[in-house]
Amino acid sequence: MTATHPPVAIVGAGPVGLSAAIALARFGVRSTVVERSTGTFEHPKARGVRVRTMELFRQWGLEDELRAHALPPEALRFIYCDTLAGHELARTPELEPRTFDGSPTTSCRVAQDAVHDALLRRARAEPLIELRTGVTAGPVTQTAQQVRVALDDGTTLTARYLVAADGVGSRIRADLGIPMTGEPVVSWWQSVYWHGDLDRYAAHRPCIQFVTGADTGQHVQIASVDGHRRWITLIALPPGQDRPADQTAEQALAAIRGAVGDPDLAVEIRDIATFRVSAMNADRYREGRVFLAGDAAHVLPPTGGMGMNSGIQDVHNLAWKLAFVLAGHADAALLDSYDAERRPVAEANLAWSLDNGKRFPAIRRALAEGDTVRSRELLDAQGGHVSALGQDLGFGYRHGALVPEPDPAPAFVPEHYTPTARPGHRAPAVPLRDGGSTLDLFDDAFTLLTGGHGGAWRDAAEQLSAGPWLRTLAVDHGRLRDAAADLHAAYGISATGAVLVRPDGHVAWRATTLPEDPVDTLHSALTALHLNAARPAAAGGRR
Repeated sequence: MTATHPPVAIVGAGPVGLSAAIALARFGVRSTVVERSTGTFEHPKARGVRVRTMELFRQWGLEDELRAHALPPEALRFIYCDTLAGHELARTPELEPRTFDGSPTTSCRVAQDAVHDALLRRARAEPLIELRTGVTAGPVTQTAQQVRVALDDGTTLTARYLVAADGVGSRIRADLGIPMTGEPVVSWWQSVYWHGDLDRYAAHRPCIQFVTGADTGQHVQIASVDGHRRWITLIALPPGQDRPADQTAEQALAAIRGAVGDPDLAVEIRDIATFRVSAMNADRYREGRVFLAGDAAHVLPPTGGMGMNSGIQDVHNLAWKLAFVLAGHADAALLDSYDAERRPVAEANLAWSLDNGKRFPAIRRALAEGDTVRSRELLDAQGGHVSALGQDLGFGYRHGALVPEPDPAPAFVPEHYTPTARPGHRAPAVPLRDGGSTLDLFDDAFTLLTGGHGGAWRDAAEQLSAGPWLRTLAVDHGRLRDAAADLHAAYGISATGAVLVRPDGHVAWRATTLPEDPVDTLHSALTALHLNAARPAAAGGRR
């Protein structure tokens, strides 16, 4: 038996596991990723990257590559018809604005296989990431100091921490005895990934998805992967405990040709699968030194496209915390905030995704009954299926690595995003004149953003001797100067105030004005976050 000893082991090399490794590497943390498969995942399950995830990919330098494989912006709609060759009954309005002041980027309708390929190339090019494919992880054991994973190639992986990104059927979650709560079977989806030329039916009306069978009742959805030759056919089956059999090639071909309305359509079937649609959340995301992420932690219905996005944001939340603890910048208690912050987000995304799924049959019923008023209302409401900036950007952590403000936070609206710099929320994105964004400032360290008269805060940070993981920026200096007024307004601080933003871009603490003793105030905030900042023997007061 041989052993490797990375600081962090990751089981699963899907988009979530690879994102975990990439995020850790940005902090200089070495990891080993093990994956039982040896190839890429051809069947493109997810077909959309949300705005917040695109913000992360933008930081990682992946945005242009992903957009090269994406559907055009005008495709952000659903079209209801009997067949693609037949009569179109209705279409939703465009489901998301093409430009958005609240972010330096927008969502991207790109298939999961393209996302996975981009992440895989990045991981293979990163010297801090060891990627081992064709290896299955066995039982996990842990002590107070380390976690060990036996691999089926006869080696043992020993690490300080382990991230379980091993999917819906997570063996690690099962071995740890962590239960899941929710709806195990919402429905079953028979999915066929295929290639075929639909330009004569689809090129003039790009969309995310054709919902066919409005008149015949044979409801088949044809989802666009690239808008030209790559497609997914989906048939929803009612919930039942027994897994339905996969379609045969003959059944799949008949369903595709029937939904298109072309009995002679040339079809190249690439993959046939049956997916269980579930709405489940693990009862806890941590067991000792092991952390669940992505589908291993939560299984979201695909109606809304939050599954992969939630998982990538999970590990973005976790990576900086692991890095800070490993480097001695923070106490290990910081790691408890991962569950406290991410599990409620998954719970909210589960409920929202379930509501989205209920709209499809309701729209079909209204169209079949000729109820134009009801169908129009539902079609307009279906904009919330995609245009959910509040759900994507407006959520706020209520508990965790933050110092909450005393007044209660207003409830967010899934369809609308209102920027706020309240602790727990994603920091507002303020455009900079050089084409950048304030989000570019928050990546690998804590950032103390001060008002224009923030000298006392900068002195306080220096006295605390926090080191390079805490940096200060004033709104009236450098590239921020031209946006100073917008920054004061967006972050809700006076000229003497300050906001502490975490490496993941969420606000940790805020002081709207200068307190009597800024050193003590800042030290108390850092201590509440379990960060290690040396308190000077005699703190200076106002300067």
